Amino acid sequence: MSKLTSRYDGCTEVCGRLEHPGLALHMPTWVDHTRDDTTVDQQRIEDALERMDLDGRRILHVGVGNSGFARRFAGRLHLIDGLTVSEREKALADSLHIANYTVYLLNKYGREFLVKIENRYDFIIDNNLASFACCKYHFYRMLDNYLWCLRPDGSILTDQQGMDWTVEDDPRWQLCYEDLEALAGRFPIAVTKVTDTVYRIRGTS
Repeated sequence: MSKLTSRYDGCTEVCGRLEHPGLALHMPTWVDHTRDDTTVDQQRIEDALERMDLDGRRILHVGVGNSGFARRFAGRLHLIDGLTVSEREKALADSLHIANYTVYLLNKYGREFLVKIENRYDFIIDNNLASFACCKYHFYRMLDNYLWCLRPDGSILTDQQGMDWTVEDDPRWQLCYEDLEALAGRFPIAVTKVTDTVYRIRGTS
């Protein structure tokens, strides 16, 4: 049985942290990856993108880390917007002066997402969909935020290794492919596999 219909149901419904949702967002150990190498799961998503038509596309990269993604793809894309909760990650991104790369200090679970994000995207890259989730309410809000800013036929790309990791090692938030498929019962999405570990969530509305 999918964890979204079993263990997942034991997660907190509403955490009450409406102004600062998510876990460990002010702990540099977990959110500042300016000096870290690109992770294996992020690399696999990037390699999958290499095989896609990127000409003129718009991408939202959630969790910009070392900005290696922007350095690799900016020349092939119309624009890359990035999200981070780390001031150091934003400072690094800004210092690169990549003309079509804009990074926002913004929480993906938050209400201000709908105010600050104005572009619409062909792809949203997030290799840690539920890794920092604090409750079901904010996890669903994140998905609502993502679907709202996707262009028609746009996709969310993620990777199994990133979904396996959670801040508090909570197995209820360690999602698998079947869990993503189960979300189609709650959201207008279709889920497919790009590779054995890279998954695509496409909006259907």
